Amino acid sequence: MSPITVAILGATGDLGLRVVRRFLSPEYSPSQISSVKFFTRNPSSSGAQELKTLGAEPVEGEVTADGLQGVDVFISLIGGVTNLDYMNNYAKAAVDAGVKVYIPSEYGIDHRGNNDFHHELFDDKEAHYHYTSSISGGKVKIVSLYVGLFLEDTFGLGATVGLDTKNGVYTSLGPADTPISFNAREDISSSVVRISVLAAADPKSVPDFVRINGSAISYNQLAALVGKARGAEIKVVEVDDAESKKLVSTGDHWTRFWAALRYGCGHGLTDFTKENSNEILNPDQKYWNWKTMEEWVEETKGV
Repeated sequence: MSPITVAILGATGDLGLRVVRRFLSPEYSPSQISSVKFFTRNPSSSGAQELKTLGAEPVEGEVTADGLQGVDVFISLIGGVTNLDYMNNYAKAAVDAGVKVYIPSEYGIDHRGNNDFHHELFDDKEAHYHYTSSISGGKVKIVSLYVGLFLEDTFGLGATVGLDTKNGVYTSLGPADTPISFNAREDISSSVVRISVLAAADPKSVPDFVRINGSAISYNQLAALVGKARGAEIKVVEVDDAESKKLVSTGDHWTRFWAALRYGCGHGLTDFTKENSNEILNPDQKYWNWKTMEEWVEETKGV
């Protein structure tokens, strides 16, 4: 297969920079990747300048079909509050441009299906997937990547995700023995690149919904691991479903989002231990070694 062209939205963020570096590493460029483009409203920003130094090509302005001409893989790495119309507009541009593979902005819990909680961010992502599928007519391979939780954010978020190491209390919204998948940013970046290369060569070689499991651990296990590393006991508290659902439906956008995320973790929506695509993307860890929670706790001691 000839080397492919990749375009990225949201490349100036931390994950985006890592993805671009991986695409343009000697392992992939120029043998498998011919060029990497990135959309930016401010090509003079420090992030854009760093990407240009790496060899990526800036495309100033919004995502358009013209800007995506000749692109094989289009990747959205935008995070935070996202407007559904905005997402649909750039997906339509990708379809109109004839992009072969589209990786939408997921990178979190597997929120698909009839869950007993809702949040507008997850609802919009679900609606965006169905919209893109409907207008592509099967001509674009859409690959949604679910990563569970970012390993490096585990203790930085702290009490926001129920992990109050300093005060020795971990609080789970649901069963505290539920495994939660964690993935390091470098492993997520490597997965994005592997999906792109594999799906562009053969769309059937990659599932439509990809889940990766770098390391899995429950709140109970994590409390024991961090407690041992710190030489201090960490108490685990379980919040029952009735109280958990109140938290999911109360407060502003981000308060409800974090509660919904924690509820999803406690109810298996980030348990990718049994169903994942690790061996498709990284058979026998041929391309990289998955970073584990044990390694991260050793580095951070849980803070």
